[in-house]
Amino acid sequence: MEKEITMDCDAAIEYIKNNVKTYDNIELSYNRVYTPGEVINVETECLKDRETCSVMVQVQGDTLNSTIEIDLEEVKDDLIEIRHTPKGQEDITVIVIDRCGD
Repeated sequence: MEKEITMDCDAAIEYIKNNVKTYDNIELSYNRVYTPGEVINVETECLKDRETCSVMVQVQGDTLNSTIEIDLEEVKDDLIEIRHTPKGQEDITVIVIDRCGD
């Protein structure tokens, strides 16, 4: 089953911090980039009075370096959509980023 939620980019990052776990599947669409894959790690830190939320993803497909790390705080203004499927489940949460507040 697919559940669609509309939220702003800050709420979407909070959703990832609270709900996305290691080995879940995630699809990130930001700017003109599409990154589907399995979550290796979700890391949050506070560096120089700035919150960070980094997601390490094992990208699906044939690439030379198939593990990438994305700092969601750096790309949050470019986020378009996030699709999250918890490990071992078929339920998909689709987060559509609301740009009405911009």
